Amino acid sequence: MTAITGITGIGANSTSQAAATNGSSDLNFDAILEAFKKAASETPEQRARDAVLKKHDLSEEDYKKLPPKEKEAIDKEIAEAVRKVHERKTGVAIGDSPVPTEKLFG
Repeated sequence: MTAITGITGIGANSTSQAAATNGSSDLNFDAILEAFKKAASETPEQRARDAVLKKHDLSEEDYKKLPPKEKEAIDKEIAEAVRKVHERKTGVAIGDSPVPTEKLFG
């Protein structure tokens, strides 16, 4: 019987490649699942804060180390993002909200 040649993906190598792909696929799935669990456990306000930090390529540790002026600018951007989330969520502008602002951000 004649072996089939010239077709990629057939033979012993394809099995080992598939196994290697499945291993990395499992790792990717686990990482994606962990990211989803983290996002699902956060409030929309926390996700808005995380998005602002990510936009500026800052980790939580980097944010804490920022000089006061830079941190203040980031804080204003976070407050604006959280305000927008609150307004979308409730349909009420923060200035019109019966809930004190401290309870929304604190």
